[in-house]
Order: sequence, then C-alpha cells, then structure tokens
Amino acid sequence: MGECILIYFHRYQCWLLILILLLAGTALSACGSQQPAPAPTAIQANNPTPRPTLTASPTLTPTPQQPVVILLAAPDADANLVGALQTRLTELAEKEGLAFELRQQLSPSDLGDAVRLVVVPAPDPGLAALVAAAPGVQFLAVDIPGIKPAANLSSVSAGSITPDQLAFAAGYMAAAITDDWRVGVISEADTPAGKAAELGFTNGVFFLCGLCRPVNPPFPIPGYPLVAQLSPGATAAEWQSAISYFLEWQVETVYVAPEVADPGLLRALAEADIHIIGTQSPPADVQANWVASLGYGDLLPALDALLPSLLDGQDGQQIQLPVTLNDVNEALLSPGRQRLVEEMLADLMAGFIDTGVNPESGESSLSGGG
Repeated sequence: MGECILIYFHRYQCWLLILILLLAGTALSACGSQQPAPAPTAIQANNPTPRPTLTASPTLTPTPQQPVVILLAAPDADANLVGALQTRLTELAEKEGLAFELRQQLSPSDLGDAVRLVVVPAPDPGLAALVAAAPGVQFLAVDIPGIKPAANLSSVSAGSITPDQLAFAAGYMAAAITDDWRVGVISEADTPAGKAAELGFTNGVFFLCGLCRPVNPPFPIPGYPLVAQLSPGATAAEWQSAISYFLEWQVETVYVAPEVADPGLLRALAEADIHIIGTQSPPADVQANWVASLGYGDLLPALDALLPSLLDGQDGQQIQLPVTLNDVNEALLSPGRQRLVEEMLADLMAGFIDTGVNPESGESSLSGGG
C-alpha cells in the first residue's frame, strides 16, 4: 500500500510538473506576442479655424475739383482790357483760393460744377447760350452792348452818350478855362455826327458864357467858337490848314471830335501850343497840352466792387458807367473848375440839360430841325 501511495505521489508530481510547464509555456507565449501599447494621443479641443473677418471695400471718393474763375476773351478782344482783366482776376483767384483760366473759346460742356464765374469782354462770343446752359454759373459781360438780363448774368458797360452831349460838355469846359472864349472845335465833315459835334460844342459854350463876346481883339465873324472840318484820314497838310486858321484868330482851346482824333493831328495841335480836349487818353508827348478826356470811368474799380458779390452767387446786376473827366491836367483845369464841369455833366446825363441838338441829324432840335 505504501508502495502504491508512493507511485501515486510520483504520478501526481508528474502531472503537476506537466501542468506547471504548460502554464509557463502559455505565459511565455503570451509575453512574446504582446505588442506595446500605443502612446496616448493628445485629445485636441474642437476649436474651429476662425473665419476671416470680411471688411467692406473702401469706396473711392473723387478729389473735388478746385473752383475756377474763367476769363473768356475772343482773339479780337481789346488786348489792353484783356490784360487788365487777367491781372485783376488772377489776384482775386489767389485771394479766394480759386483757380484761374484764360480761354478763347468755351462750350456749354465745359461749364462743370467747378466753374464759379466766367468774365467775358466784348465781342460777344454767344453769351446767351452759355448763360442758359449753366444757370448755376455766374457770368459777367464787360462792355458788350445789347445783353439781355438774366438771373446769372451781370454786365458792366459804358452808358449811352451821344456826340452832341460829348461836344456840349467839351464846349462848356473850353469856355470855362479860356480867356475871351477863344475856343474852337474840329469835327468830321459832312456827317450827322460832325454836325452834332459842331452845334453841341457851340451850345455848350453859350450855356456857360451867354453871347461870349470877347473883350479884346481879334473879333471873328460871327464870333467864337470857331469850327474846322476834317475827314477821317485827313493829310498832315489838311491838319496844318485847320491849325493855321485857329492860330490866325488866337484860338487857345480846341475840342477834337473822336471821329477825327488822329494822333498826328493831336501832336500838331500840341506843337502849336493849343490846348486840347478829347475823348481818349492822350499820347505821352501831348499830355502837357491836354486839358482832360471826356469818357467813361475806369471799368476796373467797378469790377473790383462787383466781383466778390458774384462769387457769392448774387443775382445778376447791371452797371452803367457814368461819363467822367479823365486824364485831367490841373495846370489847365483847376480843381474848382473841374467840379463846375462835373456838376454840369451830371445834370446833362441826368436829362436836366438839353443840348438843343437832334443827335440823329445833327440839326437843332429847338427850331424843329431834323
């Protein structure tokens, strides 16, 4: 029996050993085939990629144009007036922060929002069409006759004076400064304007001095004033003939009508030491013998007063320049006598004095002539 137990024990050990070996083999097999555990992956937060912020595209704002003042002067416009206007408008533009342009032509399509003022000296370039096409632009006509008023159109021009009125004022002035009324007139031959100058001058002399009878000889028949007639384009010999006639009768002061006021004639009169009244500025070498010029006032002061209001957009204004004494030689026309002549001239232009002349025919209007 003990032998049997021993045998059994040995059998039990064998099976136990086999079992241990099997378990060990299984364990080794499991260890050999085991893969390393993957490293833990970091879990990222579910943050979406931010979308780009949409900004509005910038709007291109056009740079505003600088406001413009335009001088529209045709090629045949008076060069002296254009030059004076250009100087004035350039100064005004700089003062007001405006641009200045000198143009010879202008169409309605050129009148954009930047144009503030267009100044137009004579001759008329078709101003009515431009004025109608651009009601927001102010226009200024300078010495252009027959311009029709409009809300955006202003004008500065010489007033209306007739040959007889000019001559009447000249006769009054000549008589006021000349001893014994020894005065004369040179007029255009055989024309209504010439006749109006002759009669207007004579009536102006008589308006001041009545019968105008000289105290001292000579005593011409029928008396002073004396008249000489010339044609436009008269020769130097014809000028000299008229001057000799005046010198023969000791004429001291002569009115030269504008139709015959040749610079050569004016110089010849000055060389004869005759004092001269005219309607234009005298040549430099005649100034010592020049009494005064009968004409309209300077345009430029009137423009200086008017332009700022036009830039402010005020409605159209019409200004007529009065007849004034210009180029006054105080050695020949004293300030007191100048005031006397200016007072008469103001009354004449206001219609308080009648020249007694029909300006269309040159004949007397007091006797029913013309």
